[in-house]
Amino acid sequence: GNDPALGYIKQLKIKYLINGHERTKVLTENDSWNIGIVSPHRFIVMPDAGTEAVDFTCRFGTNAAGATATSFAKIKAACATLWPNFWNSGGAIDLSQSRDPRWMELERRIVLSQYELAAQSAGDNPPAEVSLTGTDPWQAKWHFEMIWWHLAHYALWDRWPLAEKALSIYPRVAPVAKSIAENFDYQGLMWPKSTGPNGHNDGWPPEMALLWKEPHPIFFAELGYRLHPTKATLNKWKDIVFGTADFMADYPTWDEATGHYDLYPVWPAYEGDNHTLRRNTIFELGYWHVALEWAQQWRLRLGLEREPHWDNVANHLASLPVKDGLYIYSDDRPDTYTARNIDHLDIIGIAGMLPPFKGLDPATARRTVEEVSRGWNWDATWGWDFPWMAMAAARVGDPKLAIEALLNPSVKNHYDERGICTGGPGPYLPGNGGLLYAVAMMAAGWDGTPVDKHAPGFPDDGNWVVKWEGLKKAP
Repeated sequence: GNDPALGYIKQLKIKYLINGHERTKVLTENDSWNIGIVSPHRFIVMPDAGTEAVDFTCRFGTNAAGATATSFAKIKAACATLWPNFWNSGGAIDLSQSRDPRWMELERRIVLSQYELAAQSAGDNPPAEVSLTGTDPWQAKWHFEMIWWHLAHYALWDRWPLAEKALSIYPRVAPVAKSIAENFDYQGLMWPKSTGPNGHNDGWPPEMALLWKEPHPIFFAELGYRLHPTKATLNKWKDIVFGTADFMADYPTWDEATGHYDLYPVWPAYEGDNHTLRRNTIFELGYWHVALEWAQQWRLRLGLEREPHWDNVANHLASLPVKDGLYIYSDDRPDTYTARNIDHLDIIGIAGMLPPFKGLDPATARRTVEEVSRGWNWDATWGWDFPWMAMAAARVGDPKLAIEALLNPSVKNHYDERGICTGGPGPYLPGNGGLLYAVAMMAAGWDGTPVDKHAPGFPDDGNWVVKWEGLKKAP
């Protein structure tokens, strides 16, 4: 068949011991050796009977010249240095003096989530949706949609260098993003969804209308600036922020009849609509407002004036869709709380993940959070919907609901013995990343919380005693 990784050298080096003697076998591309083919691109390497030990490492690269896999001994030594440094850096949360008996399970999830994400989502490149523990429909491709859930928490836990390595993907694939935008006749940078090292899309057409991935780099830039408010940070992210904002301002279409800009077509974050393209979906509208304003602030920090076109689009975006005093997915989805009360909680994401923005009504947001808590089909959601709900509950002033969201007994909010969230198409680390972002926000607060309010996202009824250090506020 066709080579699935054309231009990449495939090589497998196996080192093993027999009767105390070390042996090495190198399998090069097209080499023939019986290694137990299970299915295309999957095989099992089994030691011969009598083998005392097997030392196996692998290396992936585009050039075999001089390429050698790091030995197990060196990897083991590196781990012995890395993990103590990791646990003695960054933020920490201690819930052990709490009266609520659920504190131990929440703390278990917090601690193990830090380990799982550091081991699987802190590499030189963006992680796959399910990281390294499994294969989902995207077949382990880099994932520009879920990248926020994998990496944003590192800012709040003061471990930003672990995110910065993977975030270097944005300038690396910026030429591809520019080409994508040009192909669709847009200005700026239009980011892909799932890619390989070359940054090109995997060829699934609807992913280009999946708009909520587009503002992510502006959010990351803002997180980075909050930690390092320097000219170097501004210059580092300038082209990415401005290019992203140029696309975001060019994408909406003007509706002469209504006098506002429409976001269309949109494949919303919410996926319970039979993958139908929608218009003016709620989370995308909110994210557009927040990201365009952050881009303007980036200009002001650099001594530049506000970009008039960005302001014009933001000021004339369609209003957030509302029905009966509650936010809904979109104006053509009035059945949000009946037939559509499944899948992602876009209607509360605007009041949780996002900071307040023009057009967001706090009273409507609170009513929406309360309604979702009463009638949502939680077993038809995903792992990161629960921390999304916790963020929103904390922001609208209901910390008890925030705790209930994090510890919701739904099967989609299960964390196995390893601490891995299982609420997705496989082991689902976006849930773990969301948990870490939510609990850090609940402990350290967010912009606008009173400076004298300790752990504003946790109940202050005496059942939760929260000690923390080294955490940062959320935007």
